[in-house]
Amino acid sequence: MYRCDETGRFDYVNTSLVRMLGYDSAAELLERNLACDVYVDPAERLRLIEQLRTCGRAGKLDGVHARWRTKQGAQLIVRLHGHIVDSAAGLRYDGSALDVTELEAAHAVLRNQREMLSATTATLDLVVRQMTAIYWIVDRDLQIQRTGGAIQEVLGYPPERYIGLNIAQLHHHDSSVDPMVMHRRALAGETVSYGVEYRNKHLLTTVCPHRSGDAIIGAIGTSIDVTAHHKLERRMVDAQRAESLGVLAGGLAHDFNNLLVAILGNADLALREMAARAPGRTPLENIRQAGLRAAELTEQLLAYAGHGSVASTRVAPGSVLDELLRISAPTMPGNVGVRLDLTRDLMMRGDASQIRQVLLNLVNNARDALTLRGGTIAITGRLRRHDGVSHVDDVLTAAPGSYVELEIADNGPGMSSDVRRRVFEPFFTTKPTGHGLGLASVLGIVRAHGGGLRLTTSPGAGTRFQILWPSTFTPVELTAEAPASNGHTVLIIDDEDLVRDVVARMIEDLGYAAITATDGPAGLAIVDNLPVDAVLVDLTLPQMTGAAVVTALRERRPNLPIILCSGFDREGWALRADAYLPKPFRIDTLDHTLAKLLPR
Repeated sequence: MYRCDETGRFDYVNTSLVRMLGYDSAAELLERNLACDVYVDPAERLRLIEQLRTCGRAGKLDGVHARWRTKQGAQLIVRLHGHIVDSAAGLRYDGSALDVTELEAAHAVLRNQREMLSATTATLDLVVRQMTAIYWIVDRDLQIQRTGGAIQEVLGYPPERYIGLNIAQLHHHDSSVDPMVMHRRALAGETVSYGVEYRNKHLLTTVCPHRSGDAIIGAIGTSIDVTAHHKLERRMVDAQRAESLGVLAGGLAHDFNNLLVAILGNADLALREMAARAPGRTPLENIRQAGLRAAELTEQLLAYAGHGSVASTRVAPGSVLDELLRISAPTMPGNVGVRLDLTRDLMMRGDASQIRQVLLNLVNNARDALTLRGGTIAITGRLRRHDGVSHVDDVLTAAPGSYVELEIADNGPGMSSDVRRRVFEPFFTTKPTGHGLGLASVLGIVRAHGGGLRLTTSPGAGTRFQILWPSTFTPVELTAEAPASNGHTVLIIDDEDLVRDVVARMIEDLGYAAITATDGPAGLAIVDNLPVDAVLVDLTLPQMTGAAVVTALRERRPNLPIILCSGFDREGWALRADAYLPKPFRIDTLDHTLAKLLPR
């Protein structure tokens, strides 16, 4: 404690002040001046005096910090308390000083730690936001005390909306997980992880105990938004399932087509031998018609597998759509309108019949979606340059290039996410009378043409299919030759007895000689030893594949006409043969093919 005048000359000092400032005695300190010898900056004292004066004679200092120095020159931080004393000798200042140097140093360390902690917290919060993650802290009553992270981005609400809520008040849509149970397990000392769906977001959640010392005072929860990863994973699973289904569909079509070759071939042969009004002709024609219908189904299965035969011709989508809309007009409900908007000079490369099938399926699909409540089908077409970048709505992403984009959209009820995910599966349908091959074949045909397919839909928002077709084309001109005359020999290599027999009889009925072989080695032996003018070989053979037979025949007789026959050409071997007959085939198609390869 001390008393001094306005100039800083001491009137009184106590022993504690003497020790604090490092002097040997009170007399020595009394010889010193407070302003010049004790204050590090004398101007600081002048400011404090001015502060006292502005407060009047009742003014005082209460806990003001100042910088002093000891006799040895060490600096101190002191906390001052003082007031003005009106004495007979004039104005005096009574004060007390508390050395808070160590305390202020500790406070500085704490402030530095707080700043570092604040910076770390801000960095962690930024990292959490970039990860699209959130966190929350609950007490033992499961009331939310604190939240952080990308809450607005993930949940769509500001963070303060959740403060004070109980976990039981959050409505989770995944009935298989009860968040209350998970948080209670955390309160019991367990760390639990689970997936949950909340506001159409897929969240990977972990809840662990919140401890203070050895006591559990609540729980800490974190959630990471894995919606994009979940969608990608589902797309990969769907792609793998589609590939598996495609292989299955192709295999079924191959086996079924062998039976259809026998059914249609025998029906054609029987009809060629019967008079126009002969008894029993009508049932045979019905059998042939049913076989053709079955062949259409196998063609759709092959189209889904992406291995159906694809011709390369120039197709004008405007003409195809005009024809389809004219044909489907009688089945179009009165409350459904069609709006067509496409450039008439658009040209696509592809198989005209398969393009017609795709557009018919999509138009019928839109019509069925609007039958109950009515609406509009909008069909548009334009040229488009695609960069090859995948979109979240892509079912099949096209490679970079120029395409004709055809869009068929309706303003109907749309599809749920589950229906959208399964709508391209074969045999999946939402229609009571559908067989589920329409959209499956659309996907296969687009894939076989090297195009792209995008489906945008949601409940109540309608459905939009966007198809990308290659816009360049390579015209293929086929001119039918006159029927061939007798005198040529055709070798049939097929392991199926029914197929081999009926094809041989069809060839003989067309005026050719037929020789049969059950496998590749036997067929090659016949070519080496007998005069053969053409070979019809099945792609799927035991011991030696049809592809290997084609290669061996090319080595033996490069100019020998080869017809590859199959219902499922996975590797594109048809391009290495002179002709390709997709199973099942009609006798007229066989006649036309042989006539081109074996002219008179």
